[in-house]
Amino acid sequence: MNLRALRLLLLCCIAWLAAACSSAPPPRQPPSGVQRLYVLYCGELHIPDVSPWTPGAHAGEPAVFSDNCYLIRHAKGWMLWDSGLTDSLIDKPEGVQGARGMRMMRSQTLLAQLEQIGVTPAQIGTVAFSHTHPDHVGNANLFAGATLYIQQAEYDAAFGPEPAKYGFAPAVYEKLRDTPAVKLNGDYDVFGDGSVTILSTPGHTPGHQSLLVRLPKTGAVVLSGDVAHLEENFDLRRAPAFNFNAEQSRQSMDKVARIVKAEHAQLWINHDAKENAAIAHAPQFYE
Repeated sequence: MNLRALRLLLLCCIAWLAAACSSAPPPRQPPSGVQRLYVLYCGELHIPDVSPWTPGAHAGEPAVFSDNCYLIRHAKGWMLWDSGLTDSLIDKPEGVQGARGMRMMRSQTLLAQLEQIGVTPAQIGTVAFSHTHPDHVGNANLFAGATLYIQQAEYDAAFGPEPAKYGFAPAVYEKLRDTPAVKLNGDYDVFGDGSVTILSTPGHTPGHQSLLVRLPKTGAVVLSGDVAHLEENFDLRRAPAFNFNAEQSRQSMDKVARIVKAEHAQLWINHDAKENAAIAHAPQFYE
């Protein structure tokens, strides 16, 4: 083969390799952001007279409040938002008496639902609660190994000298006293990518917070905690008299409404049983 033919062959090989490389698929990028959101059944509250929660309306009317927990699968790990009523209620089918005549009940444990998904408490590295009332932190002690995200005002009330003053029951969250804690003073981007943002929404308790989750397919969802107990209360900006601060409660509802509008988000009100019935629960999930 002469030199000219050799050069031509070499040029053809280079051109073929270039074409092959350009047609090769790009390297797969690791997943990012929120991948899944599970809604977990975390008990129910049977209320003989709902009027303390709806001041000026529904006097003497009974109600059932739903109670959910939320498990988030993020590229950086698992996060739990709220832990619901204590799993020990599973052994008390008649329920346990709570504040204002309510009866607190559970027909399935949080642990059983996590197991169904294939997750153990030890795998959950991030935990946060809308607030520290027993129907939201009933299983908090199971997650003492996770990093806790909590507003400073809520931490001071929960672990201060008078937790009962705020309706808190320290026995159900006592193990969090020594857990790693990120104490917040406002909104906070949990994973640093805008996909999960804690919203400071005080009023129901001193450091109540809500959660904005941006899902790739479902879009934005706001988990409002007890900013309002019912959709009706939210629409009317109605705050129960037993809230820590009624004016803060209304301001927090206004804030959540602005965010819902700006994000074109769904608003999930935790205790609204009618709304809750339309939400898919685990093992189904939102993407």
